[in-house]
Amino acid sequence: MDQTHPAIHLTLIERTLRTLLLDVAQYIHEKDQKNNDFDRSKTVLRFTGGWVRDKLLGVDSHDIDVGISNMTGYQFGKLLKEYLDKSKNLDKYKQALPDGQRDAIVSLHKIEANPEKSKHLETVTTKIFGMDIDLVNLRKETYTEDSRNPQMEFGTAVEDALRRDATINALFYNLNESRLEDLTERGLEDIKKRIIRTPMDPYQTFKDDPLRVLRLIRFASRLGYQIEAGTETAMQNEDIGIALKLKISKERVWAELDKMLRGPDPCSALQFIDRLGLYPTIFANHQDEVLADTSTWSIGYNALARFLHSTEGGEEVQLVTDRLRQILLRDVTSTYYAWIIATFAPWCSVPKREGLDRKNRSFPERAVEVARESLRSDNKTLTLLRDGAAHYKDIIKWKSDLLANKIKGTPAEIRQKVGLQIRTWSKDWKLCVVLAMLQEVMQGRDFAAGKTTVFTHIDYY
Repeated sequence: MDQTHPAIHLTLIERTLRTLLLDVAQYIHEKDQKNNDFDRSKTVLRFTGGWVRDKLLGVDSHDIDVGISNMTGYQFGKLLKEYLDKSKNLDKYKQALPDGQRDAIVSLHKIEANPEKSKHLETVTTKIFGMDIDLVNLRKETYTEDSRNPQMEFGTAVEDALRRDATINALFYNLNESRLEDLTERGLEDIKKRIIRTPMDPYQTFKDDPLRVLRLIRFASRLGYQIEAGTETAMQNEDIGIALKLKISKERVWAELDKMLRGPDPCSALQFIDRLGLYPTIFANHQDEVLADTSTWSIGYNALARFLHSTEGGEEVQLVTDRLRQILLRDVTSTYYAWIIATFAPWCSVPKREGLDRKNRSFPERAVEVARESLRSDNKTLTLLRDGAAHYKDIIKWKSDLLANKIKGTPAEIRQKVGLQIRTWSKDWKLCVVLAMLQEVMQGRDFAAGKTTVFTHIDYY
């Protein structure tokens, strides 16, 4: 191994975890010898994937995947629990840690493999000393002549690294030898060059697990990296798009999107989705042939990014922007839902289906149908999209009338009228106003028109 690889420096809790895991491996070896079971070779353990990447980037991580060379994660997990259940074994590790970091194993949770949904690995999750640990065997994937669904088999560390979603996520830290391993021989270079690429052929990588398309977008937006050209081409392949719709559960897709929008740069994630033409795939309409128009979507999500972070413009413009931010988006939660609004903005302007459903009710707003059927979004999101799509046109009208002095009465009477109208726009009216702003800029108009009159009326409420 190239000795020029950077060193990995473990924290106290990580060193204690390493010692525990290696002691368990030794316990297993001695138990095998006692039982005259010599078929199992020496266990080699590795911290894998995202933890190694984040360590190299100087980012703390409390979520560690442990790769096991010669047994399944469930087998190792049961023996880990057996070892810690023995008298005083756990205490010696706890004593090495300060108070507050001495949590023992909470539980072992086995997650079954589900190849039909591209969940190929049986894993075990547990919590040790306050850290979330996933245990899984090293693996390779083989295929039969009549199926592209992979069969999972034990593999070498190299085979395991090559089957991962990105080179930067295929770096290992060998616990037995206390050293970094770059078995694809490109992971460290790609971190240095700030590039996302697949270790093997990108088309086959995404065919094996189409969710990797969204994972790579999430990593690229989170890290500020570019996606390698050949990898981007495969992400746009029609076969991959179909597989993403059919093979991946809607809940897993929503989970990836949720992480993007809660990440440090949601705008970059939406830019990738837009530029790669993935909007119709991710936000699919399952009811009829109607499509959302995304031709001006970029204007909307880029406007939101500028609204949240920009300090550009003259003094009057900056005062308006600052006051708007204070009124509409006061915290992290409201900002997250503003990005939800921006994400579904193309669907919010599509008229809902005419007629009645099987329960003799009007069909919901298009954005609600897409969020529910394509992504299994939570009720808070569905309610917000319903109210935003239902009210944004009314918000634009009231704003325009106010600026054009079409609302009659004294200043106090006008304020009262505006206040009463605001109350009809639901408790999330501030986010409905955000959608109205985005819809106006996507239509080529300036919501504020450089004036502060409207904001002096909504400020009170």
